Parts: sequence; structure tokens; C-alpha cells
Amino acid sequence: MDWMTLTVGIPCLSHVPLGMFYRDKYYISDECLACLSEINAKINCEDPNTRPLRRALIFMDILNKDLIPILIHVNQPSIIRSTVELLIWLTIPVDCLIPAREMPADISMPKFMVHEFTQFLCSAKAAFLDPNVTQAVVDRLSFCLTHQPLTTRNCEFINYLLLLIRNVLYAPERHINITETEERMHPVGHDTASDGSQQRRLIWVLFAQGFDQILISLLTYSQKGEWVMTIVQLIALLYQRHPADKMQKLLDRKANTNCSSKDDDASNTCQYFDSTNSTITGSSEDIGLRFANCPETSRKYDPSVPMQDNDRNGVNVQRISKGKEEKKSKGTSHKQKQNKHGKSHHFKTKIKCDPSEEDVSQLLVEFIQIFLQNGFNALVGELHQKLIQQDVLVHSEKSFFLWLITYFMRFAPQLKLDEKYLKNVFVIDLLCHLTWDAIHQTEEFEVKSLQPSLDLNPFLRRLHLGITAISEFLQALDAYCTLAESKQTIGNSRENKKQSNIFQLREYLLAINDLRQLFLLRLRLFNPINQSRRYLCEIIKANHILLLSLERATKLSASQKSFDISEHLKQFCCRTIMARYGTALRDFKTNGPFVNDSIFTVLHHVGIDLGQVDLLCDPVILHNFSQIWACEFKLCEDWEDLIEYVVQKFMQDYRTKTDGFDEGSVPRIPDQMQDKQISLYNHTESTACENPSFTEAELAEIQILKTQLVASGFQQQLCWIQKSLLVACSARLGTYVNEEFRNPVACLSLKMRLPCPIIPWTEVQASALNSNLFRLLLHRIGLQTSVAQTVPFPRIPFAWSAETLYRAALFLGPVDSQNIDFDLQCLTKVELQVPPCHINSPADG
Repeated sequence: MDWMTLTVGIPCLSHVPLGMFYRDKYYISDECLACLSEINAKINCEDPNTRPLRRALIFMDILNKDLIPILIHVNQPSIIRSTVELLIWLTIPVDCLIPAREMPADISMPKFMVHEFTQFLCSAKAAFLDPNVTQAVVDRLSFCLTHQPLTTRNCEFINYLLLLIRNVLYAPERHINITETEERMHPVGHDTASDGSQQRRLIWVLFAQGFDQILISLLTYSQKGEWVMTIVQLIALLYQRHPADKMQKLLDRKANTNCSSKDDDASNTCQYFDSTNSTITGSSEDIGLRFANCPETSRKYDPSVPMQDNDRNGVNVQRISKGKEEKKSKGTSHKQKQNKHGKSHHFKTKIKCDPSEEDVSQLLVEFIQIFLQNGFNALVGELHQKLIQQDVLVHSEKSFFLWLITYFMRFAPQLKLDEKYLKNVFVIDLLCHLTWDAIHQTEEFEVKSLQPSLDLNPFLRRLHLGITAISEFLQALDAYCTLAESKQTIGNSRENKKQSNIFQLREYLLAINDLRQLFLLRLRLFNPINQSRRYLCEIIKANHILLLSLERATKLSASQKSFDISEHLKQFCCRTIMARYGTALRDFKTNGPFVNDSIFTVLHHVGIDLGQVDLLCDPVILHNFSQIWACEFKLCEDWEDLIEYVVQKFMQDYRTKTDGFDEGSVPRIPDQMQDKQISLYNHTESTACENPSFTEAELAEIQILKTQLVASGFQQQLCWIQKSLLVACSARLGTYVNEEFRNPVACLSLKMRLPCPIIPWTEVQASALNSNLFRLLLHRIGLQTSVAQTVPFPRIPFAWSAETLYRAALFLGPVDSQNIDFDLQCLTKVELQVPPCHINSPADG
């Protein structure tokens, strides 16, 4: 176009023919669509270091002069679509424009440009505070949903509109002094520039215009996979300033209020959380039926109709409809469906100039109940499948998924939500995925922590999210099992438990070895240098919840021999793990009763039940015990007895030693940073071929390496590698079909077409990876491919067939039949080449 050629790609205000205002109405030019299309094409390809086009558009104030007016006044789909696309590009978060953590310092964006973009985002957020702007976006969302079936283009446009709202919600706020105009509009002494005021107003207006109902409705469509990731990001932004603990207290207060109203009105037959005194009327179930079966109830957008001026004291948000007859006919159908399903949800929220934090919190509390009953299950299920099917996993997408489970799972038992609303949540595949992802995050953090210049905070947050997501899942599962047990009669309880999906899920926990080992791995790799004690306490708390669930499942399981909890607890009998518990106990005053109970329970198991009280005589643990006694901290009687017993045992051992107690004689915890100094071998991708071949010299070297390792005491570690290969072989042969929970790491790695990590769960296994000889053997048999240059755990190449895996297992020695859970006849004949290896026998001297 002329304006592009004349200005060398940088537009001038007089050369951008989008349109103009005339008598308070915006009229587009004939070249508007072509101009918008070209700007969209250019802005995504501009120089990322200078961003000339973006800066020019910002300088022109194209947002307020053209784009917002087009959004409100124009009704041409192609122009609206291009406008929304450009708005998305312009409102992209500054963090996305400046990947500072990954770019070298010499090409990073100048600070003045960062300031320009940040100020523009502040202006964009302020522009969307106008209800007319958000109403235009919400109405177009509603309009798209009225056209069935949804086309691919419509689905894409729906996601564009959601992305625009997401960007605006994410945009920062500009803190300015109150103006004279605002002083006249607001009460005296009111500060309009307070933290979060614009975000609160934006959320309030969106809810008043029915945006929350649209979110729920979108999750009922078969095409929801197109926008589920955007929806979870939107929900996260809505609850960004509202901690889950605060929401729980508000739900409790609401429940108590509604229970009181029930007592006053005996004829009230509403459910556990009544909505009589809230902004929503009717039962929460009806909204799901209404949105699923009646998408035509959404308001249609008619840009030719002017929007009613809103009184600043608050009026219902609505559009003036031209066709009253059409409205009446629609209203008749609505009434019929309402009579069929009961009362429908209708928001009576009114626009306020500056809603308080409490006002917005009440709206979000209402949304929690509706979302859990009508959207949470679909959103979790769709996100779970989307993450599994992706070839490349995006960190942010995984983080939002983990946040969704962490934040909302705790509300389900509190609301006594029926299990039918959690069909896609209470599934063993989801727990297996959480386990797999937590292991992957553990490995990734070990690698990133070796890079001194890297900001570890994002990786630490993901570590924390992975643990809290599993913890909330297990807590909710345990709560539902307890609730189900309380409803069952004694006579038929066992039969009902066998038939209940919730009890079957808890019984599956007995077979998920990877989940149990995950917490031991996290405890062992905990590094106080860059990881907080709060994170350590979350690991201990989650492990405690799992142990309680395992204990209950073992008592009620028909196959109790499948899992021995005492054998599992023996893995905690080492100084490293006990030292971690001692570190967590330092904050006994602020830990809270549950965390302290989690710590003392394991200490009791190790010291009393397993008879390893010597492990509790560690200076870190003893020092905490002395502090507890000194401040007379209140604990339960069992824990006080444990402290007394350990101290007496320590004093008794102290008296028997002639040299007394020497703190330096106690084995100290090795520095975890030393454990990470693992050198990896560089080699080609040839080892990842489907059937790796070995020369006679290579086979001889493998045999010599194995013999030397066995002589050096590495037989147990060789068996660990061999068993991992056999598990991967079983997964290749389909042994774990419909039972992937038995080995989630191997099965999910295969399903996601990724190399399978061989995880060193214990210190003994990890010690082998510190041996150059052991790593050389893994290198020679092809386990450590080039992927291992960026991950610390050995990898089984995805390309290896079942026969190749079994052959590699035979390299490490004879295979114990107890470690084989597949039929050998499923394998083609495997011939292991044994090279002539001249090893002197004892008789040869």
C-alpha cells in the first residue's frame, strides 16, 4: 500500500485510512479492511529489537482513535475480526515481547521501549473500563454462539475474543492521582488509584454483562478444545488477587448464612449452597442444561442499536432491542424451558464505578459453585487430553493446568459436590499424569540449577505447583472416600465400596510405585540453598496425605499382599531423609498442626515402629526437640513421648561413649551441589536407532565394564537399570493396557512418544550415576542419547523396540523371571552376541 511504501513500513497518521468520526459515529473508509490486514501481517514480522511499527501505532493512539470505535460502531465481520486480531497483537504482555531470560544482554530491548509498551498496556486497560467496549466484545461472543453448528472460522474468532479479554485482564494498571472529574463522580476521600481498582471494575463489568455465563457455555461445546487453554488463563486472572483460603472462608460464611435461612423457612428445598441472598437465583444445575441445550438464549449483537447510558449509581447492563416481537417470542421459549428445568440463573449484578474487594469476592464465590458443577470437569478433562497429545509441552500451559487443580479441588469437598460432577477429575490417568509431570519438573530443575545466571523462580514455582496439585487431588479423594463411607451401612459397605469408582481409585494408589517414590526423590534432592522450607513442608504434607490414603486403602483392599507399607517406610530410614524432616521442623511454631503431625508421624515410624531411633539422634532433630521443650510448645501426647524417648536414648548412648558426643563425628548431609556435578558423554544419535548394532570390540568392552562394576559392588544398581529396561519392554508390548498406573512414567513416556527416563529414586541408585565407569557402561549400551546432555537422568530411546530393550537387559546379566511381567513368546527370538572375552580364572593363578 502507498502508506507503507511512503513511510518505509512505519505508518503516518495521515496515511492510515481506517475511518473517521462524524456526528458521534465512526465511519470506516473503503481501504479499512486492506489496511488492517496489512498491519496485522507486518506487526508480527517486525524487528523484535526495535518494534518500529508497534511503537508508531502506539504513538498515533490508534487504539482510542480507530480500533475501539470500530469495535463499538462497526458491524462488518471481516473488519471486526481484523480489528480484534490487531488489538490482540497490540495488547500482548510485555513479557512476551521481551524474552529477557533467554536473550543475551547485548540484544535485549532498551528500557525506554519497555516503558512505552507498559504505558500503552495501562492505557489499553483503562480504555476497556468503558462498559460499551466490553459489551461489544461480550455481545459478539454471544452472537457467535447463536450460529450452529460452529464453523472453524467462528471457533477461531471466539478464541480471538477471549484472548483479547485475557490480555486486557493481564495488563498492568496505571496509578495516577485523582482528577477533578473523578472527584465529582466518587465520594470524598475515595482513592480511585488504589491497587487493583481497575481490575475489580473490569471483572465487575464483565460479570454484569454475562461473561461468566459465556465461559460456562463455551465449555459445553464439542469444539471446546479450541479455547480451553484461553479459558483457564482467564479464570486464573479472575482469581489472581483472591487466595483460595479466603474463598474457602467466604464459602463457609455463605453456607452458615444459608443454613440459618433454611431453619427460618421450613419449606425451602434448595441445595447445600442456597443462592437466595446472592446475585444468582435458582439452582446451579439448571445453568448447565440451559447452556448445553439452549445456546440461542445468548443475546444477539446489533451494532446499529445504541447502548443505553448507564447511571453512575448502577443500572442493569442491557441493550435496547429494536425487535420487541422477536424478544417476546424468545421470552416465551425461555419461560417454557425455565418451567421445565426450574429457575434459571440470572445475574442481577449492576455496574458500579468502583466495586470493593468484598463485592468482587462475592461474585467470584458465586462463580466457584457454578463453575464446579458445570465447567470444571469438562475443562480439566479437555486440558488433560490436550497436554498428553501435544508434541511439545509449553511450560505455561502445564502451569495453568496444575494451578486449576490446586485452586479448585479443595472447594469440591467443601461444597459437598456430587461425584458425578468430577467424572473426568477422579480418574487414575490424571493422577498418573500429575506424577509424570512432577518427575519431569524435578529433572528439569536439577539441570537449570546448574546454570548460575538463570532465574530459578519460575522453575521453583512449577515444582511447588506440581506438589500442591497432587496434594489437593489426594486430599479431595480422601475426603470423598470418607464421605462415601459415612453414607454406607455396615452390612453392605464392602460390596458398595467395590462398586464405587472413588474407592477403586483409592485402591489404585497401592500400585502406583512412581507416586510413592516421587516424594522420596523430592526430599532427597531438596537443596536449602535455592529451595524454601515452605516448599519442603509441602512435600512432607503431600507425602503424609498419601501415607494416610495408603494405610486406609490397605485395610480395605481385597489384595492386601500387593503393598506392604512397612517396606515402603524403610526407605525413609536414612540420614538424608531424616535431615530433611529435621530441617522442616525448625519452623514448628509456624508450620501449623497438620505439617507438624506430618513430620512427627514419619519420625515415629522410623524411630519406634522400625527401631531406627539412632537416625533421630541427629543434631538438627535434637536441636529442634530442645527448642520445643524450651518454649513449652504444645504437642499431642504421642509426640511428646517420642521426644522424651529420643532424648533419653541419646543421653544413654552419650554416657556409654568414652569420648562423649562429637558433632563432627555424625555423618553430615552431603552438599547437593556436589551431587549434580555429573559429566555427560557426547555422542551421535546413532545409538537411538531401532536396532543398535555392536562390533565385537564394543561387545567385549561392555562385558569388561560390567565385570568391573560387579566386582566394585554395583550389582544392585545394574539390576535397577535392567529392571527399568524390562518395564519399558512391558510397556512396548502392551502389558499395562488399561493399567498404566502400575508404571506411569514408562507408559506415559511411550504414549507421548518421548524417551523414557530411568529415575534414581534412592541414594544407592543415584550413587551409581556419580561413577564414571557406570556412566560409561550406560553410554556404551546406548541409554544416554544426546537428549541426556540436557537432563541428568539416563534415557531409554523412544525408537527402541521391545526386542532391543530385552537385548539391552540381557547385556546386564541373567534376567530374573520375577522381574518379567510379559509373555516372552511375544518377542521375536533374541540372540545375544557374546564376544570372546579372555578373563583369567582363579585356577589360572
